[in-house]
Amino acid sequence: MADRPIRLEGRGADGAGGWLASACRLILNVRGGILLITLFALGEEEHRGLTVAAIVVAAVASLVPLLRWEQVGPVLVRHPSYLAGELVLAALILVLTGVDSPFFFFTLGTALLGGLVYGYPGAGLFSILLVLVYAYVIHLRAPFDSTLVDFRTLVVLPSLYPLVAVAGAGARRLLDRQAEAEATLAEQERAMATQAERERLARDMHDSLAKTVHGIGFAALALSRRIEVDPPGAVEDARKLAADARTAAQEARELLSGLRGRDDAELPLPTAIRSEAARWGERTGVVVGGALDDVGPLPSLALRELRWILKEALANVERYAHATRVDVHLRRLGARVVLTVADDGDGFEAPEDLEQLAGVGSFGLRGMRERARLAGGDVSVESEPGDGCVISVWVPAGAPPRQPEGPEPPPAAPSDTVPGQAVEGFTWQ
Repeated sequence: MADRPIRLEGRGADGAGGWLASACRLILNVRGGILLITLFALGEEEHRGLTVAAIVVAAVASLVPLLRWEQVGPVLVRHPSYLAGELVLAALILVLTGVDSPFFFFTLGTALLGGLVYGYPGAGLFSILLVLVYAYVIHLRAPFDSTLVDFRTLVVLPSLYPLVAVAGAGARRLLDRQAEAEATLAEQERAMATQAERERLARDMHDSLAKTVHGIGFAALALSRRIEVDPPGAVEDARKLAADARTAAQEARELLSGLRGRDDAELPLPTAIRSEAARWGERTGVVVGGALDDVGPLPSLALRELRWILKEALANVERYAHATRVDVHLRRLGARVVLTVADDGDGFEAPEDLEQLAGVGSFGLRGMRERARLAGGDVSVESEPGDGCVISVWVPAGAPPRQPEGPEPPPAAPSDTVPGQAVEGFTWQ
């Protein structure tokens, strides 16, 4: 099964969730590592103890939002006092360690957080404050550290604050837009999935339960009249009516099972087709023939739609064709699996476009095409009045079936009941 794409989550109602929470945790983790590096980089300085204590306090201040972002994050988004207080502590550590220490990169993280959390206003505010702190540190340390007065320390390093802060604000704007676009896309996908499920349920009900219940209604209406004129015949009609009611109940259970996601535990396709065709032939009295080959594994969607198409095709034969024989064939032809249902019934004038049948209220063949296309295939119909009908549906084939060891069996003899007309995408053998 293909991996589902990872979607960017929005910041939520409190403005502190989703991508912002992940980004802030990442920055806080990186800043924690910088504090550790700064601690190891300390030399034998005069105020080493004070510096270590200040670094430990800064580490604890970073650890609290990292561990309890759900509680601290919304407050941090609403009030910049946390970063402002941290800025005072960072100024103290920067005075003690100097701008050439690794701690300088910790203060860059503060600028990045200001842009991410508060956008461009926060980027402007915190970059200005950080530049002022930086200038103050240079002013204090310049009398006893002559290496600070050069182009890198006076221009390059302080210019990083506004650049990083603006980058954070730009990333916030970009990620917010992407999260909004993905949320809209997800909503559209849910709407499309809902519509597709409605269409599937409509097809399933049309192909099974609706027709059965419709037949029960007509049979019940006729039964009330036949009881008065032919009581023995009415008994047989009542038995058929009860059988139809059981069939309707079974079809309803199948629909409910499909809605609950229990539609995957099915028989192999040739076995399911053989069983369905045999039950239909026994119930209708129509002779059923044909050949079913092992076509290899197919996706569950293709298996399901092929079975429903077979049911609909047989139901149409029963209602309209007045056929005496039906042949069902399942074969693999190259990259396609083809299911063909051929009858010797009355036939009809098949339109070139099956969509034309929907205009007169005939949705059966149109539903077959929808099902086939849903599985990546299509349906073709060959029929003439008085010359029977051949319905051929193909879907993309999966992996080829495993070949049994030993010599190949001889090819089966062609059936003498096959209609002579050609079928698009299918070759009679």
